[in-house]
Amino acid sequence: MRRCINLKNLLLPALLLAAFLAAAAEDVRLLIPEKIYAVPGVESNVYFNNVVTVINPANYVFDVDCPKGRNDLKRWRFTPGKSDVGTWKWKIRVIDDSGEVAQAESELVVLPPDVGKDRKISMLVIGASYISGGNIPFRVAELMAAPGNPEFRTIGTRGKGNARHEGYGGWRWSSFLTRWGYTGKSKNDGMHPDRPVGFNSPFIFDKDGKGVFDLNRYFQLNNGGKIPDAVSFQLGMNDVFSAKDDTIRERTKASLEGMEKLIAEFRKLQPAPEIFVCTGIPGSGQDGFGANYACGQSSWQFRKNLDFYIRALQKKSRELGFNLVPMFINVDTENNYPVRKQPLNAENPKETALLNNGIHPTRYGYFQMGDTLYCCLKAWLARTDVKK
Repeated sequence: MRRCINLKNLLLPALLLAAFLAAAAEDVRLLIPEKIYAVPGVESNVYFNNVVTVINPANYVFDVDCPKGRNDLKRWRFTPGKSDVGTWKWKIRVIDDSGEVAQAESELVVLPPDVGKDRKISMLVIGASYISGGNIPFRVAELMAAPGNPEFRTIGTRGKGNARHEGYGGWRWSSFLTRWGYTGKSKNDGMHPDRPVGFNSPFIFDKDGKGVFDLNRYFQLNNGGKIPDAVSFQLGMNDVFSAKDDTIRERTKASLEGMEKLIAEFRKLQPAPEIFVCTGIPGSGQDGFGANYACGQSSWQFRKNLDFYIRALQKKSRELGFNLVPMFINVDTENNYPVRKQPLNAENPKETALLNNGIHPTRYGYFQMGDTLYCCLKAWLARTDVKK
């Protein structure tokens, strides 16, 4: 006897699969800067796992369409020469088994290597732990020392040589506006509790027993009264690090309020310095987070927090007119984070190399961050050279 086939039984799985694939495609969103700045002799990268927030980037193909650079398995990379100076279209497509699931476009801007030549510029670098080690200002100063660059000088009460800065581990945007008379007793103020008493904001000074925010006095003490040409900020990750999906919006809002207030103070200066806001960077894998935070935070949650925060920064950069430095695209999270040899387990003493830091890269990662800031500074110099 011939059996009757119910078409509904065949169509339902197909419809469910189509709905699943459509939903999956909607979840894949690219986080790409509007412009990718590059300078001859300095490698620029777009690491694919840094620009798409998915659990396993290896499930996707990343296809870059650009007349410059090289499309590798895990990154697009490009070290331009002088002949590459110009503006080029840059497009990326994300593909899975169902086809294209996301795409985004940008502009690759290769800057002349000698923009800013014969000028003198000073910069104040402000931040939290990414800055406190001094690797980022050191790298920028190192690149600026190459022929064809301006005479470059960093400002700050911390660091040494031409890598001075105002970097303080654990600080938030608001810390630089409010930290005065800190006793180290509160563990919920976004600052490391082990900092010594009196470790105040460098911009707050005693006046009749009260702390007064005074940038002009700061520059009188640290730069001969001269306002710097540029100020860069590397802040925000301490504001949103421990957020969850239900609190990230509120945390981001509070962080950006602190950002607007601090930037507004610098824009009151005459002449007002050029403002650069640097993004955070993706952390390492879960082993690194486990080593630092036990069960306190996961690499996946931090990654989602970072994605949300950078998208908010992109919107604010258009509203407030500051330069957004996309450090997140240019850091090798697979190879430029610390590792430590550890036994496989308690019963097997064979050692394996595991990630040992969730957030802070090796100096090679910091140098990649510095490369990005340097390229953005050169873009600003190119604009101001034209105006002159």
